[in-house]
Amino acid sequence: MKKNVYRFLLLVCCCVFAYSVYQLGSIYFEYYQIERETSDIVNQFVVEDTEETPEQEELDPLKRVINFEELLKTNTDVIGWLYIPNTNIDEPILQSDDNDYYLYRTLYKKNSKAGSLFADFRNSNTLEDTCTIIYGHNMKNGSRFHNLRYFMKQDFFTENSKVYVYLPNGEVNEYEIFSAALIDAYDKLYSSTYTYDEFMSEANRQAKFKREVNGEESPLLMLSTCYDTTSDRRYVIFAKQVN
Repeated sequence: MKKNVYRFLLLVCCCVFAYSVYQLGSIYFEYYQIERETSDIVNQFVVEDTEETPEQEELDPLKRVINFEELLKTNTDVIGWLYIPNTNIDEPILQSDDNDYYLYRTLYKKNSKAGSLFADFRNSNTLEDTCTIIYGHNMKNGSRFHNLRYFMKQDFFTENSKVYVYLPNGEVNEYEIFSAALIDAYDKLYSSTYTYDEFMSEANRQAKFKREVNGEESPLLMLSTCYDTTSDRRYVIFAKQVN
């Protein structure tokens, strides 16, 4: 009798172990697919103009070229391309009629837990609003907006201040990061009714780290991602267009 019980328990343990291995393998395979697709998108649509740049030097972000002609053939919801040096953030910005569609869909409109980077549906697709909000998942494999958390460290915030947005018309918007904060998901900063001065004041008030930028009014970016899967807090960085 005892032998039968032991055999049954052993069988249950083996089944649980096999299922756990399967689940873990599925997670890692999905992360692999996300990383591969993200890398393929960069390789396919980013044209690196390296003719005048020595191999040992980093390419000037202003000399990067995005093949929007092919990108828009792939998906007409593309409104730009976001690049933050010294991070993994280098991919298209999409926008739909709501903030749910690209939450779990890729550039190719396929279902994916990683989703895409997307602009708030209330914003203009030209990024000329007082503040354009761009969302992305905080993926554990380092993709999408996972690297925003780095700006919560003083050294990284101090040494990295630039954000670049490439537009379909060939222009490149250069932004200066002036605030990094951890805020509530229901904070009024997500409201489209804030004026420029209100955005600047509140973003600086809640900042964990901040830097001075020129006082001239110009469009702002608010990049937002989750703190973790169980919290209503959000990592956000604010940047001001300077060029």
